[in-house]
Amino acid sequence: MARTAEFKKFYKKLTPMFSIMKKKNIIAIMMTAIGIALITTALVIVYASYPPRGNTIDAAITDYFYDTRSDTLALIMYIITWLGESLVYIGMLLFLYYLWDKKRTFRTMSLLITSSVVNVSAKAIFRLERPPDYQHYEHIEELSSGLPSGHAQLSTTVWGMLGIFLKKVMIVFAILLPLLIGFSRIYLGVHWFTDVIMGYGIALIILALYIFLGEYIENFLNEKSAIIKILVAIAVCAIFAILVIFLLLNRVENDTELISGSLKLIVLLVTLSISYSVEGSLINFSNEIDKWWKYLVRILIGGAIFGIFYFGVSMLFDLAINAVAWVGIELTLDLIRYAMLGPALLLLAPWIMMKLKV
Repeated sequence: MARTAEFKKFYKKLTPMFSIMKKKNIIAIMMTAIGIALITTALVIVYASYPPRGNTIDAAITDYFYDTRSDTLALIMYIITWLGESLVYIGMLLFLYYLWDKKRTFRTMSLLITSSVVNVSAKAIFRLERPPDYQHYEHIEELSSGLPSGHAQLSTTVWGMLGIFLKKVMIVFAILLPLLIGFSRIYLGVHWFTDVIMGYGIALIILALYIFLGEYIENFLNEKSAIIKILVAIAVCAIFAILVIFLLLNRVENDTELISGSLKLIVLLVTLSISYSVEGSLINFSNEIDKWWKYLVRILIGGAIFGIFYFGVSMLFDLAINAVAWVGIELTLDLIRYAMLGPALLLLAPWIMMKLKV
């Protein structure tokens, strides 16, 4: 009887704990466990042999798809793998920012760029090569290290975030699309099997951290002024930049392209964050749309602004690059171009839409 009474008291103490533990936290714990399992599996397979890329599992899978690759399916996989490009996701998220929910879309953009920085840093740490060049699909040229797969990681991050927000509506896409994109990387011979599953694992942990900490961070920042938000964004991105430069300069031979690509995304994250912090007080852009044709107008305006500041400014800067004999001019102008994208996309385009009442 005494033991029964003690058990009841113990159960009463545990009950509030279980009630506090929300369903989303349980999902986050499961995602963390799966992520750790995938990363561990990848590392065990890779480093169980010496040299690390000499394992039979990766070689057997890559050789099989290379030997059985068909032109038709390769073309389909090439289209699917293109959907995993970071620039495609940024463009897609911009349209969602204008048409759907600016708050949720900005969160997804931030996590996408954060995941990209983590991916590049991981590549610099492991420095493991991709499958041999002769096994690559002829229309793809990849120069960076292989482990982990950026396409697998970024696709899981983006579609996973949209799955978190939209739940049942998006859950199928959140699972199916990353799997297809990851498979396309293996089929096209540009990534090993272990690269892909490690990319999935890292993305799941990033998503789990967002589920655990995202609400607390957002509540903390919501209570702060725009100046504090801007300073926090600059500080976080400065840490990212220092980490990327340190890792890549010290561990990657072909570091110029990787560093420039990472720094451009970090600069974009800074200016997006700053623009988003002040947008409410300057423009107060609304996602409410009362006419179907206004969706099309917003798409055209957003696409035009993106095209002008991404492609148009790039063409102008190319003239300056040819005219100035300085090694760092290309990277400098690229960073300026990406810095301009933040206010152009989150301030200028919404301002035009509000003025036109669309």
